[in-house]
Amino acid sequence: MENAIRIQLPLSISYLALEGAVRKQLTGEYIPKPEEGANEPPYAQILEVGLSGPDIGTYNITLRARIKILRTVLKREQVDLLVQARLDYDNTRQQLFVSKFRLDSRTPSSFYNTSLELLANKVAYSQILKKARINVGEILLKQKNRVNGLLVEGLALKGLQIKGNVELVAVQDVTLLPGQVSLKVEVQGKLEAEVLDLSSLLPGQ
Repeated sequence: MENAIRIQLPLSISYLALEGAVRKQLTGEYIPKPEEGANEPPYAQILEVGLSGPDIGTYNITLRARIKILRTVLKREQVDLLVQARLDYDNTRQQLFVSKFRLDSRTPSSFYNTSLELLANKVAYSQILKKARINVGEILLKQKNRVNGLLVEGLALKGLQIKGNVELVAVQDVTLLPGQVSLKVEVQGKLEAEVLDLSSLLPGQ
């Protein structure tokens, strides 16, 4: 099979879909994550996570987290954290990640806010934001394998049967828009098509 193809495919991911992925990774996590054999309890636990974007200026996305404080010295039922972050794309690793951030807390106490922000800034990047990476390459690889599974048997499409193999799926560019993240994806592979029903391909009379 020598029918090589290369396609530039626009792909969009809604912030709602991104939020679902981040929520799955972060909800229930402890700050900091307890180490094996350590007796010191974590400071807090993440209860809820939300995501929106983009903002104007240095930061282009907003991460909202509701946490429960567990340490006695700062014990409080729930606290809201607002993270203004810049989302970038690592083309080598095929990952969306946070390159810089600014964090604010929302409580009535200015002293508590300051203490909490010092705590959160200390651990947020190393744990929360690193864990919030979206592995786009892994997602695309799963879809590539799924499509290849269909192409092996032959994919029926209005009078045609298409066989072949998708060899490469890679993100070329990422743009953050008001309602979604826009990606330009390059697809490379080899396909061949067999006409099974010529009449279904003809224009209607």
